[in-house]
Amino acid sequence: MDKKINLSQLADMLSQQGGMSKSASEQFVKTFFDIISNTVLQEGLVKVKGFGTFKLLQMEDRESVNVNTGERFTIEGHQKISFTPDAELKERINKPFAAFEIVEITPEQADKLGDVETTTAAPESNSADEPEETVAPEPVEEIKTPQVKDITQKGITRFFLRLLVWIFSLVLIAAVALYLLWPVVGDKVTEFINDKFPGITLVEPVQTPVRAPKPQEIKPNPVVEQVEVVTIPADTTTIQPVVAPDTVQTIVLSKADQDKKLALFTEADTVNFRITGTLAAHKVQKGESMVKLAFRYYGSKKLWPYIARYNKLTAASQLIENSTINIPRLAVK
Repeated sequence: MDKKINLSQLADMLSQQGGMSKSASEQFVKTFFDIISNTVLQEGLVKVKGFGTFKLLQMEDRESVNVNTGERFTIEGHQKISFTPDAELKERINKPFAAFEIVEITPEQADKLGDVETTTAAPESNSADEPEETVAPEPVEEIKTPQVKDITQKGITRFFLRLLVWIFSLVLIAAVALYLLWPVVGDKVTEFINDKFPGITLVEPVQTPVRAPKPQEIKPNPVVEQVEVVTIPADTTTIQPVVAPDTVQTIVLSKADQDKKLALFTEADTVNFRITGTLAAHKVQKGESMVKLAFRYYGSKKLWPYIARYNKLTAASQLIENSTINIPRLAVK
């Protein structure tokens, strides 16, 4: 591959793959290489992980020969930058050649390859009149690299996966076919096995009887029944006024209200019962609340919103001591 990419083309590729503008990509590429160049000159070493290492080397003076004239001359010492690719980059470059094998060549082939030189020195002529002889290089026998089958670990894994899929598909098809054909050939297969293998007893599958569908049961709606009037004794911790037995009412809540937590009850829940009048006039004692009064007069703390609604109160916890509030009489809607 003899493809060269300049900085402008590299910036275009960065702009397309990175989602950056072309000007920003060009500025990034230029700044990146400027930083590497300046850092190599100052520090002498720059390592880019996953790519390679740039290193500044100091070359000493050395003697060389001009291949054309044979004259010896000295190359002065200088600095040069070397690049060593990272192990990850080497692996990516050599991965396409991992399937090739090393081929040994014969000594004759090695001699022929050694005779080919990239640069040859011109022989010194003793006389200017003597023509130079040109020797044609001997043809080098082309060494053919044996073809290697591209069998990689990935290919083997793909082959076994396909094989497992085919086996699973065949087993599934056979199971479905046996299930569908068993009512037809089941008896024959059982008789054949019993004849050939008397010691094996096949157990017939137990068939579950099909139950007839039950008639749809119609559940009646729960009916809230009026319970006899029960007098609830006063709280022993507080002084309660004497209440006539006919002013205490026991209310049975619906299933939904029974499952609902007490803290969630508000005046918006006063929809299941209707107020038919005044049940009693209660004088508030110290420490009483509408929750306690609801339990005293109805047998359920969750009916306190009816007391609050009837007396147009908003505070559900504390009442004004020695004040009188009306307890409403409730009836099921």
